[in-house]
Amino acid sequence: MGTVIEAVYDGESFRPLQKARLPKGTKVKVIVGETIWDLMREIEGIEVKANLGEVFEDVRGRERVRY
Repeated sequence: MGTVIEAVYDGESFRPLQKARLPKGTKVKVIVGETIWDLMREIEGIEVKANLGEVFEDVRGRERVRY
């Protein structure tokens, strides 16, 4: 099972948007992809506790933004 932590990159490091409940020194993997398919390939196999149909409907309804 994975933990999703949203963060902002400040040019040197990633700052979590909310307090991360992880032990100090925990190794993490940052996944940055161009498309939802990139992300899906990276998270394949992680247990999901959400209704994927609802998630995809939400994603389809959002405006595409490139940062």
